[in-house]
Amino acid sequence: MEPIKLRKLQLKDIFPMSRIIKKIGIKEIMKQAAAALEENKEAASKRTTEAKQMQAGVEMLAVVLENIHLAEKEVTDFLASLAGMESEKFAELDIEQLASVFDQFKGLPGLSSFLKQASQ
Repeated sequence: MEPIKLRKLQLKDIFPMSRIIKKIGIKEIMKQAAAALEENKEAASKRTTEAKQMQAGVEMLAVVLENIHLAEKEVTDFLASLAGMESEKFAELDIEQLASVFDQFKGLPGLSSFLKQASQ
């Protein structure tokens, strides 16, 4: 199978991502993490800020993994859309291909701003 290439994020992607964030229950954690980072931005050293970012990321990942089943269809549809695939075909990807999709997703330009908008 050819390597999967994700398209850039678009306005239309905010709506399904917002539903995913709500279903998975990470909206409050994202808000708390953003507020804590903003609060400590000036006073904290770079090392402290990076540690808090890492902790927030780990907490969000734990919540996502714990609750991903609540938005299985939405996540599959969303990622399939980014990959330009039908949801049924996307759901059949092997684990290496899926890992590649996740790596690409993490590196999408504007992801941070996108997630901020989707979580509001």
